[in-house]
Amino acid sequence: MSVNYYAFGSFSGGRRDGGGLHVGQSAAGQRFLFRAHPDQGLTTLADWLAFFHRPEVTLRNEYGRAVTVQEMRETMTATSDAQDLPLRGRSQGDGEDRYVTSGGHAFCRRAFC
Repeated sequence: MSVNYYAFGSFSGGRRDGGGLHVGQSAAGQRFLFRAHPDQGLTTLADWLAFFHRPEVTLRNEYGRAVTVQEMRETMTATSDAQDLPLRGRSQGDGEDRYVTSGGHAFCRRAFC
């Protein structure tokens, strides 16, 4: 099972009446997969964390449940699951669409579900 996360607010892609700006996806047994938005300067974990602290930003999962910044941070940085089993890293990359940062966080530059 996977869950997508979105940011909403007064920024490009953050329409409250639309899908919001895609933050990324958690999936059972795998580390978080970030959605990169180079046009907005969102290409690292640090970029996303700073972005979340903007006053107009709210976070929701794909089911409409509000997510706190702390919960989002924990989801994005988790390395083990609820049973303390290690999460698998995401793909190291597939050309220009995916990359992994020095901190081991996987990013995708294109839209995904």
